Amino acid sequence: MSRSIDVELVNIQKKFGDNVVVDSFNLQIEKGECISFLGPSGCGKTTTLNMIAGFLEPDQGDLLIKGKRMNGVPSNKRELGMVFQTYSLFPHMTIFENVAYGLKLRKVGKAEIAERVRKVLELVKLPHVADRYPKQLSGGQRQRIAIARALVTEPSLLLLDEPLSNLDAKLREELRDELKRLQQEIGVTTIFVTHDQEEALYLSNRIVVLDHGKVEQIGTPWDIYNRPASEFVHTFIGKSNRMPGTLLKSEGEQLLLRTEAGFTLQAPARGRTFTGNQPVSIYVRPEKIRLVVADTAAESANQVKGTVKLTSFLGAYTECEVEVGGDVLTVRIETGNEDAGLTAGSTVFLQWKSEDVFVFARKGNER
Repeated sequence: MSRSIDVELVNIQKKFGDNVVVDSFNLQIEKGECISFLGPSGCGKTTTLNMIAGFLEPDQGDLLIKGKRMNGVPSNKRELGMVFQTYSLFPHMTIFENVAYGLKLRKVGKAEIAERVRKVLELVKLPHVADRYPKQLSGGQRQRIAIARALVTEPSLLLLDEPLSNLDAKLREELRDELKRLQQEIGVTTIFVTHDQEEALYLSNRIVVLDHGKVEQIGTPWDIYNRPASEFVHTFIGKSNRMPGTLLKSEGEQLLLRTEAGFTLQAPARGRTFTGNQPVSIYVRPEKIRLVVADTAAESANQVKGTVKLTSFLGAYTECEVEVGGDVLTVRIETGNEDAGLTAGSTVFLQWKSEDVFVFARKGNER
């Protein structure tokens, strides 16, 4: 079965002066996909979204929507809906009038406007606020109305520019759930810009990780988290413990390493090439570490001895900080597992599987 491509970026580049903010961006987005652009501030994600929306023009490359080249085509000719970080609702208009605004500009008949506004307000679960004004709604309700206004025109492409960033944690979580439900229910192709890794992992079919205008990796949330293409991707997505060390030996895909604290560890090369005595950074995620109170080194190729410095109960799990030589490693223990006796000063042993270790070459004098 052939794929239906809704959006395609071909060697897109954008400069502001001499600063290249988006460089050689290539991407195909299939119909119905939810794609997230993820990265730190200044990585080029919003600039790319604004080029897709028609607010900015690429300096190089081609932008296609449904197979048609969009370079130079104004935003209002692109059949898209956009939701901004700020709600951008008209304060002097009722919610009904705000949502209906785009339909009126398109000269849709009054009866059809009334029906489409009713349906989209039901979709975002706010049919009862049609006669209110924006100031009478909570932040979460206003953002849902902004989404309704974008959806009411039945766009072929929905663009979301950090729509949850101005909400408190609880509202952000609720609206994140709502966005996922809406996207799956409607099936509209969606591009979501965020710097929040959890939002991207939760909402996306695929994630584009950007840094300094360049694409670091494109993949499913599982691949991005479990098969990072670079050290930047690994450290930006999720939490990870880093131990500086040195490569002792490389045999095929298996590496033998020594940390600066003096521990010998094993790890897979994952297709990367290393040389003997090369300085490396060794990573293992907190949830991949098993914490035991007895020395069972014979059972594990990767075991280190440490001292508990701090424990924090966080509901679903307890987080422990364990000093290992000169490093402090974070360990997450699921609630319900035995954690008695894990008080500050306790001696413990940390174990993990070699396949859960990621190794990257260190640069220069980086520790």
